[in-house]
Amino acid sequence: MELVEYANVLRRRWAVIVCTALVGALAAFGWAWSTPPSYTATAKVYVSLNTGDSTSDLLQGSTYVKNLIESYAALTDMPVVLDPVAADLGPEWTGRELAAAVSADSPLNTSIIEIKVDDGVPERAARIANAVAQQLSTTVVDLSPATPTGEQAIAVTVVSSAEVPQYPSAPRTRLLTAAGGAAGLALSVVLVLLWAVLDTRIRSAQELEMVSEGTALLGSIPVVKRKAARVPATHDPLSTRAEAYRRVQTNLSFVDVTTPARVLVVTSSIPAEGKSTTAINLASTFAESGSRVLLIDSDMRRPSIAAALGLEEAAGLTTALVGRSTMADLVQRYGPGGLDVLPLGPMPPNPHQLIASDATRALIAAARAAYDVVIIDAPPLLPVSDAAVLSTMADGVVVVAGARRVRRQQLTQALRALAGVEARVLGFIMTFAPRSGPGGTYYGYSPHRRRWPRLLPSARRHEPLDLPSTTGTISIVPAPGKEAVPGRYPGAGVVPGPGGIPGPASMPRPASVPPAGVVPRPGGIPGPGNASTPSAVPGPGSAGANGAPGPGGRLNPGPVPRVVPPVVAELGTADERAG
Repeated sequence: MELVEYANVLRRRWAVIVCTALVGALAAFGWAWSTPPSYTATAKVYVSLNTGDSTSDLLQGSTYVKNLIESYAALTDMPVVLDPVAADLGPEWTGRELAAAVSADSPLNTSIIEIKVDDGVPERAARIANAVAQQLSTTVVDLSPATPTGEQAIAVTVVSSAEVPQYPSAPRTRLLTAAGGAAGLALSVVLVLLWAVLDTRIRSAQELEMVSEGTALLGSIPVVKRKAARVPATHDPLSTRAEAYRRVQTNLSFVDVTTPARVLVVTSSIPAEGKSTTAINLASTFAESGSRVLLIDSDMRRPSIAAALGLEEAAGLTTALVGRSTMADLVQRYGPGGLDVLPLGPMPPNPHQLIASDATRALIAAARAAYDVVIIDAPPLLPVSDAAVLSTMADGVVVVAGARRVRRQQLTQALRALAGVEARVLGFIMTFAPRSGPGGTYYGYSPHRRRWPRLLPSARRHEPLDLPSTTGTISIVPAPGKEAVPGRYPGAGVVPGPGGIPGPASMPRPASVPPAGVVPRPGGIPGPGNASTPSAVPGPGSAGANGAPGPGGRLNPGPVPRVVPPVVAELGTADERAG
């Protein structure tokens, strides 16, 4: 795995990492909260040399004292110091009990000994620290050698008495909580990465391409988190899944243009990878493109095509294979397109022998001759060998791989099973593909993108416009003050067709020319007679003002007023509705 893949694993498992870190922090906080507080009191003593008149004597004495500092500090937890202190504290204390609470240390390159006492009572901790400091001073003086004058050579002086601590020194709740969270975070990262290395399930298209050994990925079908249509190409044609199946159908059509595959076997490595749903939707998309398609359910152990499509399953493939009926009598039409379905029928006791029989080969040959595309829903490859046998009778095999359902080893074994019979693998289809994240391939495209259509005015669903046909019957609107007479041209108020032509050729010709001065508005409503009166042009066979025959029997219109777009009170102008 590369560094990017490790980062993607951590991104996918961020919830596990955060939860584990929180659990570690909460566990450390609970332990710190349940631990009784402890207070630390510190007393300091200074060790010095009583002899030395010259500088060299003092220097030698200082070196001598520093060499004895560690030894004097070790005396603080010995019975020679602690037994007298325990006797002063009371009979409930012993020197051994005090040794667990008393510690001593000397800072580097100093002649000072720090005596620390930890106890649950702050006043008692300070009293014990001062008592140990006084007793250490007495013991050191007794153990040190005497000078020629009879005085002790070493003197121990208490330079800082222990004070009553105001705050507990342990437990350090914040530090322990942070340490517990950091430990949980580190542990979760290690577990998640180890999980990713040991988990061999295929999760993305990139991992599928690594196992496919050069076989093309025809497409990915996104996972559906809610109840959706079983055949989206028919029942939900604008959905993301419908477009995904159309993409797969397009890629299948161009896998090999010279030798197109007309008989396809759709199978998978293990059950529950969505092969039957994929076969149904592939057949539906091929039928949607105008091809004659036959969908055959050949899974003789777990048939599902008839139940999924709501078809009759009493008779089907097995009925035709045993010779009780013909394929043409058993197929059932599904949907508005040219999709025929041949369900399984009764489940046979010997599925493998029936699949490998000559009757199956003859039925597939007959289907090839009668249909443009034949799609066979076959059982999984690893549990049974039916799909491998059917692949020898088809033009190609489409292998369905379910994301987070099939493992790499299982897919590899399925490919080896197909290679053993020299089957032609056209490509893979990944089902249950993630919609987002590093492995996601679909962002969704739908005309209803708003989540709250009732709250957002711009998300209202508009009904499709019912535009008038350019070749249909033209409506007749009578002029103001007149009534339309059936079978007679009404005169003014004719709704103009495209290009200003009154109507199609099938419309009866008017008996007379309508009065001038009427200008129709859009929508067929006659306009006011405020236009200038057009001058008449003589028709054929009639003389004009100068006696010359006219070019035709039509009117020469005067100036036409500007046409204003109609305004509808509820929807606004036509331009506003279009925008």
